[in-house]
Amino acid sequence: MQTAMISEIFYSLSGEGITAGVPTVFVRFSGCSLRCGITGERKLWCDTPYALSPNVGEKMSIQAILQTIASLANPPYQLLLTGGEPLEGEKKKFCQELVKVVYQKRHNYYYEKPRVETSGKENLAGLDSMYFTMDYKLPGSGMEAEMDLDNFRILHERNEVMDEIKFVVRDRVDFERAEEIIKEFKLQRNLLFSPVEGECDPGELSEWIKKASIPGIRLSLQIHKILWGDIRGV
Repeated sequence: MQTAMISEIFYSLSGEGITAGVPTVFVRFSGCSLRCGITGERKLWCDTPYALSPNVGEKMSIQAILQTIASLANPPYQLLLTGGEPLEGEKKKFCQELVKVVYQKRHNYYYEKPRVETSGKENLAGLDSMYFTMDYKLPGSGMEAEMDLDNFRILHERNEVMDEIKFVVRDRVDFERAEEIIKEFKLQRNLLFSPVEGECDPGELSEWIKKASIPGIRLSLQIHKILWGDIRGV
């Protein structure tokens, strides 16, 4: 029986992106090899440092996950797989199987495809029946060299209107690098720009977005933090 380490499962509202505000069950996988934000004297900015280790949480089967989800919420709700990094190593195969079961049950119904939040490091080829929120790690993260640029081709060929690309912006250098990436890969749909909390002012980022005149660009703030603050399980 396939299992994976799960940090937490909870029911809330989607906090950001094009599905912000949608009732959502979050399945957070444990383990991520990236350490975003550690550059020079700057510190880690990860929202979920408690899920970075692959050894935290509970080992769960697909059936156990589905049973937990069913105990938390009544449909319709979005299912979102996040981390950690849900597509890293053997977790990718596990996610494929989990998504397949969910899609078969929900086909032609609300939120039939689960959403997967992924770092941009893991290749997305061959992954079906899911929507992606894919990060592109900018220079301020210290992780840009880890990005798999082939993912832009894969997303283009999928031509899925619900896929989105997320840029977390630390400073003006990051913003200008995002503009370069958008131009180089001809990105035009669902381009999310989020400020690093405490380092990039949302108002200033809003002005940069307004002046950029990029098709598909939008500001994405974390409404769960606005509603409930910086706590887990919301």
